[in-house]
Amino acid sequence: MAGTGEEAVVEDVCGPNEDGTGWNVTLRLPGTATHDSLTVLPEDALEPTGLAHDDGGQRVPVGVLPATEEARDCIELRLFTEITDGIDAARIAAEIEEDVIELIGEATLSTEAERHWADPYNYELAVTIFPRSRAVEALRRLAEAGEGGWLAYRDDGWRCDLWWSASRDPDAILIVPEVHAAEIVFVPWSSPVRRPEEERPLVAVAVPDDESDDA
Repeated sequence: MAGTGEEAVVEDVCGPNEDGTGWNVTLRLPGTATHDSLTVLPEDALEPTGLAHDDGGQRVPVGVLPATEEARDCIELRLFTEITDGIDAARIAAEIEEDVIELIGEATLSTEAERHWADPYNYELAVTIFPRSRAVEALRRLAEAGEGGWLAYRDDGWRCDLWWSASRDPDAILIVPEVHAAEIVFVPWSSPVRRPEEERPLVAVAVPDDESDDA
């Protein structure tokens, strides 16, 4: 770390700094023999060592590791269902991927089905979308598709979160009828710059006045 001589391992980029001029990163600091500690610092507080840890935890020159994929804007969906059967969950996951592509156009998707930790162990689907075109336009199309069911939103000028529930409107459907609640997150990894106040919220959705959250 700059000015201290102390070394740490970059674990992840966790988002923009407060001014939107650069990234904050999560660092793993050497600790005891049993566990390390984590901290968050702005990227301009760090100096590269030219070394990295490989999959085995060994320090190696950065140049010998495979190149990492460039960060891209993405949309993350957390879709909640009442499905308890694994075969049904796989079928619905495939249907969701097809319907999302039809709705927003070309994109790269990855879907993970997880069972909720408590009885009746309903399946939750985590879908990550990398649109080929502008991710903002894809977000707007998803917002239009869920019209009538939006509960709340939060927009800090960088990340934008939307919450949806079929309980708001019996005719509201988000992608497929089996989804009864959802969280949608727009994450613009291509830039840390924050949008000005007049450009927030990023998408216009109708929510109950007492539950909207435009932060």
